Amino acid sequence: MAVKKRRSGLGTLIHGVGFLLAVLLVMHIVFVVTGFPTENGLAQSVAQAAEPLALFFPGLVQTQSEILQVFVDYGLAAGFWVLLCAVLARVFG
Repeated sequence: MAVKKRRSGLGTLIHGVGFLLAVLLVMHIVFVVTGFPTENGLAQSVAQAAEPLALFFPGLVQTQSEILQVFVDYGLAAGFWVLLCAVLARVFG
């Protein structure tokens, strides 16, 4: 029989942080793709938070389309944060 492992509180917290970082990055993608007004306070806040979270991914892969560029840049960053936090949660949890 398989034994079910319980995650520690620290592992759960790390997973939660990774999820929230990825949500911020995906929200930025959605705002840019849908043309959400940049004058909006929410869109500005999300863009300001997403920019440093994207780390070195913006410009790493060049595309012809501006919308595709946003998908690639911030999508790669979101995947990176989810993967990193999953590994850290596994190590510390």
